[in-house]
Amino acid sequence: MKEVLKDLNLIDLISEKHIVLRRAVEERWEETMTDQISHTEAMLLAKLGMGRISLAEVARQANISRQAMSKCAKQLEQQGYLTFETSEESKGKYARLTEKGEIYCEKSKDLKMTIEKEIANKIGEEAVGILKELLKKNWL
Repeated sequence: MKEVLKDLNLIDLISEKHIVLRRAVEERWEETMTDQISHTEAMLLAKLGMGRISLAEVARQANISRQAMSKCAKQLEQQGYLTFETSEESKGKYARLTEKGEIYCEKSKDLKMTIEKEIANKIGEEAVGILKELLKKNWL
């Protein structure tokens, strides 16, 4: 893999690392949990765990259709991870995590922290801190 990464630009390097990290999280999740959660479902749950957001906005961020995101949300509702509620102030319909969804988000966060610690053990705590600060900056 290192030989392939050698000549990549910043955007492609970030993309390649993202693929590797996503795969690691998904594989470890499958090893420890009984429910199968797709990448899109995991993203939706994570976004809902960060705060109130419309399905349309999550679909836009994921670069998928609103219909596909709605289908994903309905699947998660059937599995007990989220529920829908209507907002009076915005006249819209929003998804909200259930207790099962909140537990999923906590376990997912713990799993990601474990992987982050493993990365820090390889490249150093300081390098991880610097990388996180750089990624938080507004580049464009």
